[in-house]
Amino acid sequence: MEKIKGFQIISMTVSGFKCYEAPMEITFGNPTIVTGGNGRGKSSLADAIAFAVTGLPFFGERGIDRLHNETNPDLQITMRFTDDTGRAHELTRSRQKDRMSITYDGYAIRQTDLNEMFGERDVFLSIFNPLYFIEELGEDGKKLLARYLPPIPQADVLAQLNAQTQQRLSGVQLPSPETFLKNRREEIRELEQNAVYLSGKLDLAQKQRQSSKELSNGLTVRIQELQSEIASLEARRFENINLEDLQEQLVQASEQYEELSGDAPETPDTAELDAKLQEVHAKLGARSSEVYQPKYTGPLAEDTAKVQALGKRYQQNAALLKRFQPGTSCPVCRRVLSQQEYPAFRQALQAETERIAVDGTQLKGQIAELQELEQKSQSTFEQFKADDLVRYQSEIDALNQKREQLQAAAAQQNTRRQQTLEQLRRRIQNLSASMECGTLSPADSERLAECKAFLEDCRVQLAAAQQVLSAAPEDFDERIHKIEQEITEKKIVMKDVILYMSKRAEMTFSKLALNRVKISLYDVVKTTGELKDVFRFTYNGRRYDRLSLSEKIRAGAEVSELVKRLTGRNYPVFFDNMESVDDLSNIRPTSQMLLAKCVHNAELSVRAGGTAMPKAA
Repeated sequence: MEKIKGFQIISMTVSGFKCYEAPMEITFGNPTIVTGGNGRGKSSLADAIAFAVTGLPFFGERGIDRLHNETNPDLQITMRFTDDTGRAHELTRSRQKDRMSITYDGYAIRQTDLNEMFGERDVFLSIFNPLYFIEELGEDGKKLLARYLPPIPQADVLAQLNAQTQQRLSGVQLPSPETFLKNRREEIRELEQNAVYLSGKLDLAQKQRQSSKELSNGLTVRIQELQSEIASLEARRFENINLEDLQEQLVQASEQYEELSGDAPETPDTAELDAKLQEVHAKLGARSSEVYQPKYTGPLAEDTAKVQALGKRYQQNAALLKRFQPGTSCPVCRRVLSQQEYPAFRQALQAETERIAVDGTQLKGQIAELQELEQKSQSTFEQFKADDLVRYQSEIDALNQKREQLQAAAAQQNTRRQQTLEQLRRRIQNLSASMECGTLSPADSERLAECKAFLEDCRVQLAAAQQVLSAAPEDFDERIHKIEQEITEKKIVMKDVILYMSKRAEMTFSKLALNRVKISLYDVVKTTGELKDVFRFTYNGRRYDRLSLSEKIRAGAEVSELVKRLTGRNYPVFFDNMESVDDLSNIRPTSQMLLAKCVHNAELSVRAGGTAMPKAA
């Protein structure tokens, strides 16, 4: 999108926006005077212009829902303007329900396109709203200025400093003097810590040599005393004792102990029993899982089917005998029986029915016999199975008992072996003690061992002390002097960098020159001379937070002009609450001015002037 360096609003149509319910067309000029009572739409007009360009109201607040008119939910703002080249454009922003749409000269665009055309939102609002930069941006305002302030080359800053500073900084790269100082402070802090460490080591070395000398003298005397006491105890130790006999007894006891302890513990051989147990367990499991297989299932099923068939035939014949009369059809041949044929047929049918009954009774008897045989067969199977299970379990119990007996015998033998080993161990200890202590009492033996341990410890300490005394002392003084010299050199360069920063800040501030407003970005720290980041505004030497509304508006007008100058953007400026401002003589307006004044109980009025828009800087 083409960058718009400046523009002047010609007219707007607003509907569904705050107090503007129905579409209202407003014409603008330069200047444009907006008057009316409170709540009549003056500030809403400023919000509408800002919203059309940025999507945010006059002070950049978030939350678009509060911008909708209560009775007309369809928001639409159309702004017609001419750019710095004199070309006319039309920008429309609308919102229906939750859908926002933007058109520019009839083409749909996005907010990012508008940002590319008019600059970032903060830039536009800082120009359009004189109070926005100071009261809303805060530290972000400082960052905005930094983005647009032209960088000052290091060579240009050095040229303003004295020759010695220039020479010391000639080989120093200062893309960020603040980082340079931070790194040097860290280096100095490490050097100072190293100097303190070396001073401590120097003091410690001196103390150690003196201490080692005193310790060496004391240890020499103590070693002589211990050697004399050890010699006296050793002389009484083996009086009237046959060491060779004790040694022989000790060797014999040790050999017996080694031989017996080398034997493996007794373990019972249960492999054959375990195999037999596994075999019987398998038989028990297999017999337990056996299930009786019926023997007479086929004959029983066959006889049962025959009984069911005979029963069906019997019921059919009985029913036929009940309803059979002369003149009816024969159920077999379908021939109609005469009166003469009826008795013979009925007799034959009656005889067949009785025969069926006799056959059925015989079959039922056969079934009963088969069922009895099946029951006896199953009972015999279950009895044999139970007997087998009892026999297998008895066999398992007997095998387990035998296995436990073997294990108990082995454990008893191992216990006797362990008792013998313990007796030998105690005898070895007693013999060793006798050879060690001899005729000395337990207290004297303990004292002898202590003296020997003390003697060895004193010899180790004496060797360490003599090593310290014989070592050549380290030259800590020279190392400390070099560190102090390096610290001094770094501090000199840091002072030069602070001068550089001060001069660069001075040259940077010159780009921010205003009429009555002063912007402070740095303060000088009195104790160090360094620069501390601040962001402070004054007007005629007074703090911004102590200004009247009129003074704040006039101060904001200068800042708006500053942002125009730095960014190269020349946009309209909306001055609200102008009823409290006598004049704007502190600035020379370079763009379209929209002046809003409160007139008590008056309806909204927008009067357009006829001055042409100045060209963008």
